[in-house]
Amino acid sequence: MNKVLILIAALAMSSTALAQQNSREDMWEFNLVLGNMDGDTVTGENGSSIETDSSTIYGLAMAYNFNSHWSLGGEFMWGSPDYDAIIVPDNGFGVPEVIRHEMSTFSYSFKGTFNLIDGPLTPYAELGFGWTELDSNVISQPPITGCWWDPWWGYICDTYVNTFSKTRETLSGAIGIRWDLDNGMTLKGSYGLNQINTSRALNKAEMDFYRLDVGWRF
Repeated sequence: MNKVLILIAALAMSSTALAQQNSREDMWEFNLVLGNMDGDTVTGENGSSIETDSSTIYGLAMAYNFNSHWSLGGEFMWGSPDYDAIIVPDNGFGVPEVIRHEMSTFSYSFKGTFNLIDGPLTPYAELGFGWTELDSNVISQPPITGCWWDPWWGYICDTYVNTFSKTRETLSGAIGIRWDLDNGMTLKGSYGLNQINTSRALNKAEMDFYRLDVGWRF
């Protein structure tokens, strides 16, 4: 009987030590992100529309863990989805133009996360708010060339190209699994939804995403 009690006590002490070693409380974490964003179709006025393909997304994220359950942070994500856009002439006449091109997207957001379990392996849920810059990579006006004297490089001339782009508010939500390793690393896998406010379009852009985070606690 005494041996059983000693074994139970030893297991309890080792579990407590492991939980303390993997504790997230009062720690920062930095994450590298790799994922996939599904495409969507957004319908505009007078028959215009844009359809995006799924694409690989990359990102950098940082957060502060107030305790083992709650954290707050920010992230920067980017991707290059292909798209088909139907452009309708503004006078109502003529044949609609179809543009097939590659878009550049850049997202900046703040996120709050709740970890369900006070331990190294836990499900979690998060909500985010931020902005997404959508660059069509379609030239909006003729290129502009300018020249200037640089104190380091000397006389420089460069050409600037303006493109059609917009920045819109973005909401996001996700659920996932988090695993804090003994060596200070963190692995996270999640599934979520991004919703981009598309202003005058008839529907908002909603894209499912899957992502893997590899992080370090410090």
